[in-house]
Amino acid sequence: MATALAFALAGCGTEGDPAPGSTKPAAVPGANQQGAEQGGEQGADAPRPLMLDATGLLNALPIESQVGDVMVGGDPFVVQEGEAAEYCAQEEGISCAGLVAASGKDMEARGNSDGARVEFRLFSFETADQAKAAMKGQVDRWRKADASSGGRWQQKTVDSGADETEAVRDDEVDVDVVVMRLGTVVAHIVASDVLPDNVRHSAVVQASQVQALGETGSRGY
Repeated sequence: MATALAFALAGCGTEGDPAPGSTKPAAVPGANQQGAEQGGEQGADAPRPLMLDATGLLNALPIESQVGDVMVGGDPFVVQEGEAAEYCAQEEGISCAGLVAASGKDMEARGNSDGARVEFRLFSFETADQAKAAMKGQVDRWRKADASSGGRWQQKTVDSGADETEAVRDDEVDVDVVVMRLGTVVAHIVASDVLPDNVRHSAVVQASQVQALGETGSRGY
């Protein structure tokens, strides 16, 4: 049975100079950083898509207090370039062209008495188009796996605030999977034995963390 975790949204940062890890220039109040989604040349006035390097990807992972007051977690990790591409292929089973870095962190309920667990993974790409392709590869992989298992996955709607969001659930094993894209960053969440509202909250927290670091310079650590 899923645990009713006590979740609380974290506050957002303020606009200003970018923190270590952000690959954008200083934020301009009111500017929309998600308007440019193409990986090719852009006009001088076109806003850049949200981008994070390895440091930013590590800092964008949520901390336990943002996800729930009963959650504890292990140390976050980050891998870059060739090591990141190898990890992406093994973790996601897809091609990750243009991958800059990958990061992750796992959390579980204190004592893990009922198996409640949330896994966060972030993947940063050189362009938004490469991030879109990687997200599509993840979704296509789900559909193939679902077809081979008899169609257990149910499509879900999760309003995360990301540019794109796909979510599915397997009631038989009580697992939810959410994949989001924010500019050039793809976020992947796997939640086991977690209530639907708390799955959504985890997605909102992760999307907010990526947006805060990429757009306003706020830091997760």
